[in-house]
Amino acid sequence: MDLKLLLAVAALHVVVLVVPGPDVLLVSQTALARTRRAALLAGLGVVLGIGLLFQAFPWVHGVIKVAGGVYLLWMGYSLWRSSLTPGHAAHAPVGAPAGDLHALRAGFLTNIANPKAAVFFGSVFSGVLGAHADAPLKIAAFAVIVLLSVAWFTLVATGMSTARMQSAYLRARRGVDRVAGSLMLGFGGLLLASRE
Repeated sequence: MDLKLLLAVAALHVVVLVVPGPDVLLVSQTALARTRRAALLAGLGVVLGIGLLFQAFPWVHGVIKVAGGVYLLWMGYSLWRSSLTPGHAAHAPVGAPAGDLHALRAGFLTNIANPKAAVFFGSVFSGVLGAHADAPLKIAAFAVIVLLSVAWFTLVATGMSTARMQSAYLRARRGVDRVAGSLMLGFGGLLLASRE
């Protein structure tokens, strides 16, 4: 097994993880507005949807892209709508996952709709590892990606769900929800408008 290739995959994945996108936005917003458990489950959903569906079934990409774009638009609209509601409750925001299964599903759908995930997996498994990589190397690379993803989204969910962060969020919730909603609307629009 080539340790240098695994380190390259790990380094590349860390960069991709820390660049904010729909996945980080969803986990952060869920942690701020709901509970740590809901945010951890949203992060688990992201990890489960990690983009492998596109690799296994390329024909599904178009269908999921449209559905994902519509889903992100709906999330953005819901966040905007909740920001306009005076005195909305901190633990029941419109647009946030309502329970464990909803949080898990939101993370999964957000990730499989994320074109960054598909591009990343395509580049790692065809570009970095190459066509001649053996099965153990591919399995090890996948394990590295999953472990780093679990660690990152656990860190985001845990950090953003602290009482201090949630208190700050409650003070700035209207603006935060509008920014998060605008970003989700933008991600959804870009996804629907993209040609790939």
